[in-house]
Amino acid sequence: MMYITSIVFTLIAWGAGLLLDANIHFGDPQGFLCLRVLLPVLAMGLCLLRAIKENKRDGDK
Repeated sequence: MMYITSIVFTLIAWGAGLLLDANIHFGDPQGFLCLRVLLPVLAMGLCLLRAIKENKRDGDK
C-alpha cells in the first residue's frame, strides 16, 4: 500500500509541477523553476520519511 501511495503522490506532484512550469513565465520556455522535477522529488522524499517514521514506530512496540 505504501508503494502505491508514493507513486500516486509523485505522479500528482509531477503533473502539478508541469502545469506550474507551463503557466509561470520567466522568459525561459523550458521552465525556469523546474517544478516538474522539484515537486516529485519532494513528494517522494516526504513519502520515504513517513514510511521510515511508521517503521520505527512499529518497531518500538
